[in-house]
Amino acid sequence: MPNWYSQQRLNKIPVVGLVPETSGAEPAEPVPFQMWGDSGSGRAKWRTPAGTWIAFDDVRDGAITDAKIAASAGISLSKLAVNPLARSAHTGTQPASTISDFVQQVRATRLDQMAAPTADIALAGYRLTGLGAPMNPSDAARLADVQAAAAGISVKPAVRVATTTNIALSGLQQIDGVTLQAGDRVLVKDQTDASQNGLYVAAADAWQRTGDLLAPNTFVFVSAGTAADTGWAISNDEPITVNASPITWAQFTGGGTGGVGAGAGLVQNGQMINVAAADASIVVTDDSISVGLVSVAQGGTGATTPAGARAALGVGGSYAADLPALSAGEGQAITHNLGTKDVAVSFFEVATGADVHLDVVDRPDANTITVRSDIPVGAGAIRVLVRS
Repeated sequence: MPNWYSQQRLNKIPVVGLVPETSGAEPAEPVPFQMWGDSGSGRAKWRTPAGTWIAFDDVRDGAITDAKIAASAGISLSKLAVNPLARSAHTGTQPASTISDFVQQVRATRLDQMAAPTADIALAGYRLTGLGAPMNPSDAARLADVQAAAAGISVKPAVRVATTTNIALSGLQQIDGVTLQAGDRVLVKDQTDASQNGLYVAAADAWQRTGDLLAPNTFVFVSAGTAADTGWAISNDEPITVNASPITWAQFTGGGTGGVGAGAGLVQNGQMINVAAADASIVVTDDSISVGLVSVAQGGTGATTPAGARAALGVGGSYAADLPALSAGEGQAITHNLGTKDVAVSFFEVATGADVHLDVVDRPDANTITVRSDIPVGAGAIRVLVRS
């Protein structure tokens, strides 16, 4: 095989069948622009002046420009260094109306997650409700706290629930419909031994009293159970010795049901007391109480009409009136509205009071009779009496 030591000028004659040097390892002592067939990768490569091998089918860094990309080229977003659709890549202002879940996300954000206000907040006459008991000088005060301060009482941190009966002072039990958790504050006010009454911390084992000083006018607010939203105060007049002095708690303020019960004829539902109507004889609406149908057994008639009342009571009724003018031999309908055909009919002369006889020729229905005279009778001359 010839070994060339100098360049060969081919005078622009095509070289046919030229195959570059092929091996699995780089040629020894390569020079710039030398060609090599890399049998390991199956790619033809050339030597750069920088001393690296580049495959002929590689795209040189920086060689692709916007002008070289066809408008119809389908380039996947994953091939781009920056996703132009990602929110982090957005610049400028995007209207809230173009963000599909903007309103939902804002509404779901808690107030404590937002920046603190830098100016006064106007509530347009509305109230803040559900406030916890104030603990620090800058905390908002509730109406109960203001009333307590005005009354000269000592306000303690709120309790979760208040007892309604004597209980065992241990365990995570259920009180007034509320299952206690360890650490819950509890107002115990109904012990058989009143010296046990006071403020406790619930625990899985024996309860301990809170560190609150108990004295006359000590006040506490209840947050759950039927006594929710009520305030309770110690009504003792004398100084209290814990575990020795009987302690009496009385409701001081608030709604709820604590300290309030439904009396006779009433039912209670939470903070509402309603009249309990036993039957239809009492009609209760949103703003009134009225008498409905009173049964015979209750001293009424159970009816809405006179005829119905007489029927219910088993008594007869009566009807009396002056007859209109009667023509000889012609029937005259008389409406009595007694609701029955079983009636007795009599007549008398108005001028003399003497009984007279007229024919009752028909009872067409339960409220009407037909009478007839054989001679003419003037209007108001004869009076009729109908009895059932």
